[in-house]
Order: sequence, then structure tokens, then C-alpha cells
Amino acid sequence: MRSTRLIQVAIIFGMASASAMAADTFANGQSFYGQPAQQAAKARVVDVSTARHLNVAYGDTVTFRSEGKEFSWTFNGLDRRPVDLAKIAPAGFTGKSLNVYVAQNPLTRN
Repeated sequence: MRSTRLIQVAIIFGMASASAMAADTFANGQSFYGQPAQQAAKARVVDVSTARHLNVAYGDTVTFRSEGKEFSWTFNGLDRRPVDLAKIAPAGFTGKSLNVYVAQNPLTRN
């Protein structure tokens, strides 16, 4: 009876750990995709309504605009993978799907 209870607790703990790891953040709470940025004069500006996809260099800061709203993001998280705009945009920003493709970090070789 006791071993059955231990197995149940282990399964529940494992499921909770797996769901926590499924979040799009590192253990330190930082996003896999980068971080919100202050709007900068150097930032690339993208109108989401006209873009179908977007290629960015690792470390680029981009200001996204849609229907009078805007936000800026620096892509300095994981490289060489697409980022769905919906995962980084503020709530209610846009309903349009847009993938941002982040190039390889020049400091990594693999």
C-alpha cells in the first residue's frame, strides 16, 4: 500500500515538473525568445498587417506595429528557430499569425 502511494506521488511530481518545463522560459524565468525592449531609434519597424514572415539576426531589436499598437522585442534568446509572434506579443496585440525566424548566434558554432 505504501509503495503504491509513493509511486502515485512520484507520478504527480513528474507530471508537475514536465508541465513547468513546457513553459517557454528558462529556469531563471527569462524567455526562450529574448526579451521586451525599450523602443529605440535603431530598431527595425515591422507592420504586422503586411508581413507574412520575418527573418532577423540574433540580437536584433524589432518594433512590431499593428492597428495603432506597437511593442519592441530583442531576439537574444535561443537561435535558429522560429518564434510565433503570439508567444511574445502583449495580450490583444493582433490575431494575425506571424513567424519570426532568428538566425544563428555568431558566438556559437553548432
